[in-house]
Amino acid sequence: MREIVIIGVGQVGSALAAQLLATHQVDRLTLLDENDERVVGLQNDLQAGWPTAEIKTQDWSSLHTADVIITAFGNQQQLQENRFGELTVNARAVHQMAKQVREADPQGIVLNLANPNEALTALIQQEWLLAPKQVIGLGTVVDTARLKLAIQNASQQNVHSIEGYVYGQHDGNLVTAWSTVRVNGQTIDQTIYGKKLDDHELTVQAKLNGFYALRGLGSDWNAVVAWTLRVLQAIFTNSNATFSLAVNQPQFDGYVSYPVQLNRQGVGNYVLLPLYPLETEQIKVAANAIQQQLAAMQNVLN
Repeated sequence: MREIVIIGVGQVGSALAAQLLATHQVDRLTLLDENDERVVGLQNDLQAGWPTAEIKTQDWSSLHTADVIITAFGNQQQLQENRFGELTVNARAVHQMAKQVREADPQGIVLNLANPNEALTALIQQEWLLAPKQVIGLGTVVDTARLKLAIQNASQQNVHSIEGYVYGQHDGNLVTAWSTVRVNGQTIDQTIYGKKLDDHELTVQAKLNGFYALRGLGSDWNAVVAWTLRVLQAIFTNSNATFSLAVNQPQFDGYVSYPVQLNRQGVGNYVLLPLYPLETEQIKVAANAIQQQLAAMQNVLN
């Protein structure tokens, strides 16, 4: 039995619900939202497409038995105006839900999609009184995908032959760890089948991949949904697949995006790849920026 709760059924939450049903990745789905009409509307829409699906609404007790709780709330308009514009409203949403969540006593994994991702994931873990390994955020998963897309286009190699991770802070202090990047096993400073890749140009192109999505659609929700499905698959199959997620990393004294293995319990092993000293320092800068965002959210709630 794969039981999933989605909190927030706006653009991302509703699209994710539909994809979960379409790909048969959920057996019991519960939808929670501050707007009763919206959540009932989505239930009826989904039920028409998948009449036999088990879909519940506004049942907060489902948090106790859910294998995964996905937080997908937020204000799309504020996101378009400022990538960190949802900080205040999302912090208050986490705080307002805290009593209901604590009473439900969740036993499964919390996967946060809302922004600012790393700091808000940290706030969720604190406010909802959950174990750190139980609470993760999507982090720099999509940023890593954008980097690999840029490398694929520049090298003309299959994306599955490209390894590497983006660490740090989603949409903020991104840290492209070139020390981890390999194309068909070759490091980025080597000539790859006659092509010499420019890491600066690749970094710019990776950011442009995200910029074009935001400018054209106002959101990168398709990529978020696609990668959320892959993360969920890794959890349910207990695969120990590696993703650069927002996790509590003791080396950096809090939440930061960092490669980890995933299993049914949440965070498994940290993937401790050897990094250049400069990359480690850049991750420390990102971790500090995340701590400042967390402090700002805590001040909002005081």
